[in-house]
Amino acid sequence: MESLLHRPEIQSAVLPFVIALGISLGLRKLTVTAWLWGLFAAFAASALLINGLTLTPLTGTRKIILLIGAALLSAALLPGVLSKLSLQRPFIGLFCLFALGWVFWVVVARMQSTQVAMFTAGALALALTLQLSFERVAADPARLHAAGLSLLLGVGLSAAAAASALLGQLALTLAAASGGTLLAWVIAGAASGGATAKRPSVTLPYVLAPLLLGVASVLFARLPWYALIPLACIPLATSLVPDKTESRFVRALLASLPGLVIALAVAFWVWQSSSSDSGY
Repeated sequence: MESLLHRPEIQSAVLPFVIALGISLGLRKLTVTAWLWGLFAAFAASALLINGLTLTPLTGTRKIILLIGAALLSAALLPGVLSKLSLQRPFIGLFCLFALGWVFWVVVARMQSTQVAMFTAGALALALTLQLSFERVAADPARLHAAGLSLLLGVGLSAAAAASALLGQLALTLAAASGGTLLAWVIAGAASGGATAKRPSVTLPYVLAPLLLGVASVLFARLPWYALIPLACIPLATSLVPDKTESRFVRALLASLPGLVIALAVAFWVWQSSSSDSGY
């Protein structure tokens, strides 16, 4: 069993999927944020297997793990506290700003002024794009989880192709967990229809995780920065899918298709580019 749990496909795919599915179904009658608790439990279990309990030295990747965990907890606990929309939107923005500064300040501080300006503009544009586009799909569980699944899958596969297996594993863990929450919705539906419409803060993990993991893959690995542009369009592409069908399975399938096509195409392009650069 111990050797089985050390296999990357178990840590980053099977385990988070099963945990997120089970908890989302088990808690759905108790809270409308059951899926967030499912994501948190799945990510915590996989991160523990991938990284262990060691947090020192506090590297950039370990900071990202802590921040994603904090974002999941905040999204699950704070919607009632931040009940007004005017408070939830600034909270997401401030959380992302703090996270970007904490993780990447050491690297940015060594850049020239022009590079700092370009990095700041690009990171803020990515954060704002993700926040606004995920807010468009927050009211529809099928679109929300499909967008999160596709975006995290694209970031994970692209990071792995760009020679960052650890960042790729973390993104793929959340992608698998998102797939579990999407399947839970297909099986049982939402605990309270449209409950997330008035709680845009629940989208924080889907905004923060690809933001940090994507930017880290650019700075710490060999992911081209422009690969993040089509990936950032995935939530918007998902929001354009019609949802007139009554079948939850069909809605989930249709909502997932555009994002999966973009994610796989970008990952394949990054892999091809990396292979060409390495001489293979």
